[in-house]
Formats: sequence, structure tokens, C-alpha cells
Amino acid sequence: MKESDRHAMNESRLKALITGTSDLSKASLASRVLLNRLRIEARTNPASLPQKVAELAAFIAKHAFAADDFARI
Repeated sequence: MKESDRHAMNESRLKALITGTSDLSKASLASRVLLNRLRIEARTNPASLPQKVAELAAFIAKHAFAADDFARI
């Protein structure tokens, strides 16, 4: 799989997390709070979705636990 394909899949997965309604109960408190805030902001201003995806990606890159959290969702 090409790097660009992995990036596109990651971006689409992050968009799905933000625009979805999946249960967050198995995620850590920090991940739940962040994702709930991103979901509210994206619903309120759909044009901000690319920035929200970038923010979620940065959070996951900075915090190893977050990658595990979002893999379980």
C-alpha cells in the first residue's frame, strides 16, 4: 500500500470519527472530551472539518494512548 493511500485512509477514518456517533465509553477521558468537542464544533460549522481532522491527527500523534483509544471505537 502506498503512503498516500495510508494517509487517505487515515484521513477518512478521522473524518468518520468526527462526523460519526460511535460509542466513546471505552476511550480515555481525554480522548472522549476532545472528540466530543470536535464533533460539536464540526456539526456547528461543517466547513471547519478539515481543521478538526488535523487537530485530531495532531492529538493522536502526540499521545500514544489516543491511537489505542480510537482504534477501539
